[in-house]
Amino acid sequence: MNKSDAQDQLRIGVVSIPQDLGNPYGSITMPTILGSLGVFDSLTTIDKDGQTKPWVASTWEYIDKLTWHFNIKPNIKFSNGESLDAYAAAAAINYFASGEGIIEVVAQLVNNIQSAKAINSSLLEIKTKKPNILLPRRISAIRIPPPMYWKKLGRKEFSRKPIGSGSFISTRWDSNKIILIANETSWRPPKIKKIEIIAIPEITSRLQAIITDAIDIAIDISPDDKTSLEKSSSRLNYRPSGRVQLLTFLSTSDSPVSDVRVRQALNYAINKERIINLLLAGSTKPTGQAAVRASFGFNPSIKPYPYSPKRAKELLSQSGYPNGFKMSADILQGATAGDGAWYLQIANDLKEIDVILNYNMASYAIHIRKIRQGGWKGTAFGMDFNNLPTLDVLWPLRVHSCLWKAPWHCKKEWDLLIEEAEEEFDINRRLLKTQKLVELYHKQPTGIYLWEIPGIDGVSNRVHNYKPHHAYVNLHELYIK
Repeated sequence: MNKSDAQDQLRIGVVSIPQDLGNPYGSITMPTILGSLGVFDSLTTIDKDGQTKPWVASTWEYIDKLTWHFNIKPNIKFSNGESLDAYAAAAAINYFASGEGIIEVVAQLVNNIQSAKAINSSLLEIKTKKPNILLPRRISAIRIPPPMYWKKLGRKEFSRKPIGSGSFISTRWDSNKIILIANETSWRPPKIKKIEIIAIPEITSRLQAIITDAIDIAIDISPDDKTSLEKSSSRLNYRPSGRVQLLTFLSTSDSPVSDVRVRQALNYAINKERIINLLLAGSTKPTGQAAVRASFGFNPSIKPYPYSPKRAKELLSQSGYPNGFKMSADILQGATAGDGAWYLQIANDLKEIDVILNYNMASYAIHIRKIRQGGWKGTAFGMDFNNLPTLDVLWPLRVHSCLWKAPWHCKKEWDLLIEEAEEEFDINRRLLKTQKLVELYHKQPTGIYLWEIPGIDGVSNRVHNYKPHHAYVNLHELYIK
C-alpha cells in the first residue's frame, strides 16, 4: 500500500460479517452492525449517555398516546438518487407494521407500530397499537433503504447490493468482506475514501493483523494485548458495549437449572472480581442485572451476587443436589475479550461446589442461528443481555422471556409485566416499572450474571477521532494520517 492509499483507506478486522449481509434490519450490535452504520441512516440515534437524539428526523412530538409526528430533514438523498423523505421512512416502518418484516432481527423492537404515513414529504405520522412513550428511541433501530430499489430487488437480492443514504456506498458485501467507498454527495460526507471490513474470526488473528499493519482497527481483542499493540504503534481503545455477559440457562428444559435455587447457587459460585482482575485487566465491573449503566431501566439499587461457595452449597442442598451435578453449555470462543480463559475459570469455580461444566464449541453463524431458532445441545449457552440498539432494557428482557420466538426461559406472568411497562405512557412510572422487572430478573436469574462486556479494540495510531459507543461508530468522522 502506498502512502496515498494508506491515508485514504481504513481496514477493520471483525469476528464476523452479518449473516444477513447488507440487509439494513439484520444487525443490531457491534461488530456486525459496522457496514450498516456506513451505508444507512435512521430517524433517530442514541448517544453515549443513552439519550435519544435527532438523526434524519430533526424533531418529534406525540399528538396523543397512539400518534406521533416526526419532522424529516430536507434534501437527504439515497446514493441512487431517491429521496430519503417521509415517504421513504413510512415505507420502511410499514414493512414491519404490515407483518412482512416479522422475520427480521429488529422486528420485536417495533412490533407495537400500527402504521406509518407521510402527511407530506417532510412530515411523518406513526400510529401505534398501544401507548409507547419510548417510540422515538425504539425506531432508532430502523435503518431506511430506498423504497423503490428495495421493492425492485426484494429482501434477499438487496442484501447483496445494499444502497442507503449514509456516508459510504457498498461495492462488495459478502461473507468474507465488505468494501465501502465514500459517498461524496451524502448529507454527512466522510473524511476517508474507502473502508474495508474483513472477517477475521480468531481473536489472535485479529491481533496479529493489526500488529503486522494488515488492518488499522481490530474489533474485540484482549486487554492483555496492550503491550503488543504499543510496540507496533497501536493502542487499546475501550468503548461501552451495551451488553451484559452471562451464561444463560435453558430453564425451560427438565434439568437442575429449572429450579431457581440452583440458578441462584451458580451465581454465588463465581468469583467475578478475580476473573475481571486477572483475565480482563480490571477493564469492567461485576453486575447482577440485565441493564447496562447507560440504558433506560438501569437499577442502581441492585448489587452483584457476592462470591460465596458456602451459600452456593447450601442452596444446592436445599434443591436436592448436595453432591452437585453435571451440565454442559454451548459457547462461542474468541468473540469477546479473554473469553477462552474466563469460560475455563467459570468451570473451575463451579467445580468447587461439585458442579461439573463441560463446553460445546460452535461457530459464530451456528451460535446466532440457535439463538434465533433453538436447537441447543446443553443446559446453558453463552449469551448476553444485549441492551442494543436502543439502550432500553425491556428489549433484552423480552428476548429472555416467553415472548422470544425460540424461548429458553419462560414465565408467563413476567410477559404481562413486560407488556404493562411497555404501555406505561408516563416516563417516570415506566422507568419504575422497568426497574422492578430488572430486580425480578435479578432475584430469579435466567443465567449466571457476570459483567458489563468491555468493548476493547486495537486501533492504529494512524487512525484519529475514533469515538465508538454502544451500537455506534462515527465512521464518517474518522481520518488517517
